[in-house]
Amino acid sequence: MSQIITAEIVRSLLRYDPETGSLSWVRSKGAAAAGTSAGTKHARGYVDVCLFGKRYGAHRLAWLHALGEWPAGEIDHINGNRADNRLANLRDVSHAVNTQNIRAPHRRNTSSGLLGVRRGKESLRFEACIRVNRRHVCIGRFDTAEQAHQAYLAAKREFHEGCTL
Repeated sequence: MSQIITAEIVRSLLRYDPETGSLSWVRSKGAAAAGTSAGTKHARGYVDVCLFGKRYGAHRLAWLHALGEWPAGEIDHINGNRADNRLANLRDVSHAVNTQNIRAPHRRNTSSGLLGVRRGKESLRFEACIRVNRRHVCIGRFDTAEQAHQAYLAAKREFHEGCTL
């Protein structure tokens, strides 16, 4: 069924508790009884809900249900837990701000295992680097990965408005 999902449609199908972040079915739907939890958690940690044959992020449906409109940008989970859909944990932000709230290093960063830290190519020291206004900035080189990580976190708090660490 091709349909524009509105707040009214979502409210007629789902109940949302902004204090807990849970979505539940208002009426029985297939094998799910009324009052049961809606959505499935997938491998990346997000919860998805299927409506009219299309998957929607539970965080986006929660926003629509609570505020009556789709978010203008991306929904960021302030505490970094992608399954925590409490309204107090959600914010409507740009893609740039959303990516500034990353809390774990990318899987490809195996040299240190810490966010913003890599082992130097020419030395045994650790480099702390950050992106500011699309530019790569080296904060400095440090003897330990933990020192570099602390320097990175200080810079992140200063330069990234989306940072909640």
